[in-house]
Amino acid sequence: MSRLLLALATAVGLATAQVPIPASPPGFTYAEGSADAHIQLDMFIDLLCPDSKAAYPALQQVAANLSSSAFRLRFHQFPLPYHHNAYSFAQASRTIAHALGDDTFTRWMEAVYANQDAYWNKATETLGQKQVTAQIGALAKKTFPELTDAQWAEGMTGHGGTQMDVDTRTEWKYACTRGISGTPMYLLNEVPFEADASWTYDDWMKAIAPLLSGAETIKNDANVRSVGAPHDAAVDVHHGYEFLAYMGVGTFLGVGVLLAAQRYDAGYQTLR
Repeated sequence: MSRLLLALATAVGLATAQVPIPASPPGFTYAEGSADAHIQLDMFIDLLCPDSKAAYPALQQVAANLSSSAFRLRFHQFPLPYHHNAYSFAQASRTIAHALGDDTFTRWMEAVYANQDAYWNKATETLGQKQVTAQIGALAKKTFPELTDAQWAEGMTGHGGTQMDVDTRTEWKYACTRGISGTPMYLLNEVPFEADASWTYDDWMKAIAPLLSGAETIKNDANVRSVGAPHDAAVDVHHGYEFLAYMGVGTFLGVGVLLAAQRYDAGYQTLR
């Protein structure tokens, strides 16, 4: 009986934590970064977030000055709910990548950053979702003239219900499992890493320098330290805590089911 109760509690815990499995490893690689590079930097961004935009140039410079076999930068979309059009832009990214290839993402991201303020909340407060989707579509076709109306319509309806909508949701949920709560946020070699949007090229190079020593990378891992200012306080305080909360809830529910089952079993034994 105890094994059955343990299995039941484990199943409940897993059910509360499980998210959709992406069809392929999530993220968009910048330039020619290699999956085998020993420095992997994952950047979680919102295309309408000013800080995501501000953080980009320094990382461009880092990628340009390190070999693709040493450093890979990958972008993950995490549209924030208080940027009202951010999810639509994330879905547009998926639609374009599906139609034309993942290597279109950087070009699209830069096009959105260049026009970012035109899609902020106040600028679009009088527009409906269909109108916003049409404006995003116009920007997409200006950026990618080869994108057809049919390809756009396949992923972008203005009200969801497409495979690109599903993929965008999966991407967002993936970020949640990594403890992401704002943008920009980072994983450095799969470890949460604190960096500020104001970081310069020199700040980044100082931070990752201990990882550039090849054979000594493993023993120097513990020496990597953040060197810049903290994130916005709202992000800094809660960074990484959401995932722990999810795990806590899953554990709590699992223990609750276990205790309830034990109580039921005890009552059953008494009746016998």
